Amino acid sequence: MSPIIRVAIADDHILFRKGLRALLTAFDEVDVLFEAGDGQELLERIDALTHHPDVVLMDLQMPVLDGLQTTRLLRVQYPGIRVIIISMHDEPELIESLKAEGAYGYLLKNANPEEMRRMIKGAVAHTVAVS
Repeated sequence: MSPIIRVAIADDHILFRKGLRALLTAFDEVDVLFEAGDGQELLERIDALTHHPDVVLMDLQMPVLDGLQTTRLLRVQYPGIRVIIISMHDEPELIESLKAEGAYGYLLKNANPEEMRRMIKGAVAHTVAVS
């Protein structure tokens, strides 16, 4: 049996967030710790936890703190957390800049669920973020 991967979700669209959570709960190896509506809420929720998420699935465009700003803060405050950005934008330059800022990976919102599972598992299998 695979170890349980602790995941947090940050997206300002409630329906997407709830749908993503429902999808992830079908994966035996994933435990969704919480959902947040923006980067600031995500950071506050992480600060309050004893056991931090292994992976954060985060939208790029959110109010208060967006995905890029939050990724930068997570890289400094919680370098062990792997960030996977989920967005509808498919520009190679954007994807490379996000990875350079500390995101482990990038998934399009229309990705196959099995692709998401592989990326989550890959994120925790690596000891350093991909850049």
